[in-house]
Amino acid sequence: MSTVDNKRPVAVVVQTHWDREWYFPHQTFVARLIEVMSRVVTQLESGKLQQFLFDGQTAAYEDLLTNAEPGLVSRVQELVKAKRIVLGPWYVMADEFLVQGESLLRNLEIGIGDAVAAGNCQYVGYLPDTFGHIGQMPQLLANFNIFSAVMWRGVDSPVAEFDWQSPDGTRVGAIFLTQGYYQHPLNVADWQAALVRYLDNVAARSLSTSTELLLTQGGDHLLSVDAIGDRLASFNSTNKQYQLSEKSLADHAETIIAQTIGHRQTIRGALRNNAQVFVLPDVLSTRRYLKRLNQEAEDRLLGVVEPLLAQLQFDEYPARYLQDTWRMVIQQQAHDSICGCSVDQVHREMVARYQLIDQRLNALVDRVVVAGGLMSNEQHPLQVNATPDVFADDTRFTLFNPLPMAFTGSQVVSLFLRGEKRSALSMRPLAGGSFAGTLLRCELISVLPDTMLRSPIDDFPERLEGHRYEVLVRCEIAGLEALTCVIEDTTTAPLLPPTDAMPAAIENRHYRVFLNDDSELSITNRLTGQTLAPALSFFSELDAGDSYNFSPPPNQHRIAQTMYSFVSSLVLAGMQELVLAVTLTTPQSLSADRTERSAETVTNTGLLRIRLLADEADESVIDFSLKWTNRASDQRTRLILALPAPVEHTFSDSGFEWVRHPVKYADYPTSVTRQEMPVVVNPSLSVIVAGDLVFLHRAMHEYEVLQVNGQQMLGVTLVRSVGWMSRRDLVTRGVGAGPDMATPEAQCLGAEVFVFQIALGSPAIHPLTAAQRFRRPLVCLRGSTSRWSAGIEIDNQALQISAVRRVGDSLELRLWNPTDVGQSFALSSGPWQRITANGAPCAGTTSLVKPHEIVTLRCRR
Repeated sequence: MSTVDNKRPVAVVVQTHWDREWYFPHQTFVARLIEVMSRVVTQLESGKLQQFLFDGQTAAYEDLLTNAEPGLVSRVQELVKAKRIVLGPWYVMADEFLVQGESLLRNLEIGIGDAVAAGNCQYVGYLPDTFGHIGQMPQLLANFNIFSAVMWRGVDSPVAEFDWQSPDGTRVGAIFLTQGYYQHPLNVADWQAALVRYLDNVAARSLSTSTELLLTQGGDHLLSVDAIGDRLASFNSTNKQYQLSEKSLADHAETIIAQTIGHRQTIRGALRNNAQVFVLPDVLSTRRYLKRLNQEAEDRLLGVVEPLLAQLQFDEYPARYLQDTWRMVIQQQAHDSICGCSVDQVHREMVARYQLIDQRLNALVDRVVVAGGLMSNEQHPLQVNATPDVFADDTRFTLFNPLPMAFTGSQVVSLFLRGEKRSALSMRPLAGGSFAGTLLRCELISVLPDTMLRSPIDDFPERLEGHRYEVLVRCEIAGLEALTCVIEDTTTAPLLPPTDAMPAAIENRHYRVFLNDDSELSITNRLTGQTLAPALSFFSELDAGDSYNFSPPPNQHRIAQTMYSFVSSLVLAGMQELVLAVTLTTPQSLSADRTERSAETVTNTGLLRIRLLADEADESVIDFSLKWTNRASDQRTRLILALPAPVEHTFSDSGFEWVRHPVKYADYPTSVTRQEMPVVVNPSLSVIVAGDLVFLHRAMHEYEVLQVNGQQMLGVTLVRSVGWMSRRDLVTRGVGAGPDMATPEAQCLGAEVFVFQIALGSPAIHPLTAAQRFRRPLVCLRGSTSRWSAGIEIDNQALQISAVRRVGDSLELRLWNPTDVGQSFALSSGPWQRITANGAPCAGTTSLVKPHEIVTLRCRR
């Protein structure tokens, strides 16, 4: 260790943490960004500041280049090239539990690409403020040649230096910011005393008395004082214990890892412990509509757009348009954005941006359909060919399997057909699949009037009149292949109108779903004979918390609803449907003093549609769609599921990991303290398993095992209604997590739709494989083409598909293994080359994925 007069060295990393939106909306912070960075640039150019860490995320740098005057942009770019302004490795600092692992990987891919193109990249996993960390983060970082991490929240370590290990065994050297990243002692009036206090505190948490210490000088949206250089020199000349010098975070991390090698303890897996630092766990369910919009965008990119672009043959690949769409999606995943813990205006703007993302995704699909020859966008093409005209409906359509695994079973598809309402349909495959040339089994579920606007690029737009048909189709399609179908006249049985004799129960070989004598929803597992009743109920309790944490008021009020009323049912050969209504009367809100319930009440309503399929491949799951209308404020409503048997742990998915969670019951404090209550809610991206109960879902991220009347239940949060961004009077967290600002729109009044599936018993395939098909179903496209590349199948269904995309002239496939044993596999085409996530060739077999390993493969096309 280099010392000056035996003083302990301190690396001073001057930085800012830049939330692009939070307590101010984005454009307000953009204006502040220009002001702050203008002064930082002047400090750097004058020599008052040696180096500046631009928060480890390039989106803020992108905002600066887009909005600053050209003169400032040029000065910033020169300082970046000179490595005086440090960038990367992230594009944004995303929440890690609310987004797909693939989104985190693309986040790094874009951030590193931006930083390298600008002139320098910090290869440190800098994660100062995210609300906990997924267990696979070390493996993600190592895939991009990043072997150190610096973080704050979620860590429970007695010392600052440790090794962080992923489930696959990958380790990175880690630095715990024991006092947090938001430290600006050099900015305050009594700066010398503040600096000594800080250094004494971090020194007490260091692994040894000789290691270099770290000061991250800065904070949220802050700059440092002009006198920082003079203050460092003054302090060094008078203080006998510490020697301060400006240094890059990467250099400090390299120094610390070298100094502590062989002495660091190992911490394994996810970091969500809040014994030392708040992790703000209930952001998992705040403003749930944002989580739903994010998953819809992710699923369309990963389950529609990229597989289509990979498999359809055409010349002009929209690489820039696609990456810019990814940028827009990832911008929304910044932790203060997707977590729903910003002011109302921020989240209104997010909804508007999701609408723009939806438009871009529609445009990408339309572009693929036209470029791939499925449809024409011209009314008067120069060459007449077999491509359907621009005004064609879905009479000729294509079903595309976006996964490299065969699909066998039934799926509901939506088709628009022009003209008068048809009472029956038949479908004949024209090419692809084992059904080519024979009629597919299909049944009408519903028909509604509809219109479509078609706009050719060479003539006037036209409004088409017709109907929207919801059709149940059974088919078999190989991995990454397409099945072209045509609608024909039919003499099959028409859609029957409802009758007064609708059954109040539905069933298939696996289940019987019915209302019992107490009007409770009951599910009988016909394979075991066990009946769960009430199988599905609703539970509401008052919430005096804020957007970060649930908190019960002093006088809690809870209410449950187990009773339903029958609405309708439908019985088809391949499907049965039951529709039920439910009401839940609750207090309208908290009382004015927030200690108890209000005297007024409101009635929340739900419409629950339940479907059972008769196909052997699909009959093991029960399909649900719930439209829930919330009219209550200051409360949390949960869906309560009965468990077939008591459990000691549950499983759920996070980014590239299948995680085991021991059961922990909530023990709410009765008084306000500065400590955050221990975390009891668990995150889930797509699936929860509790014993013999499998729960597949879309964006229902927060769950907890509860004790209800002495019986274990699974509680999945539907709605958290809160009116404050942050408060300081919570029994679950008595200190503010941000400014105390009212957010009335976070009460989430109105309707939301929740889509989920339930299975009972041991599934035939891994629950993650079922969730994968649930989130990436068959894609229905208007028109047909022969320009499909050869399909690809993987023969091991335990392996999970993260991405299928085109990269240059190659097909890229990313797999991961959620199990504790190695999984061998074979692919139906090749040869394949194994690469790192950043595209560099690497050693390793192309026929085995080690336990918990993420593998990226490429094949030239």
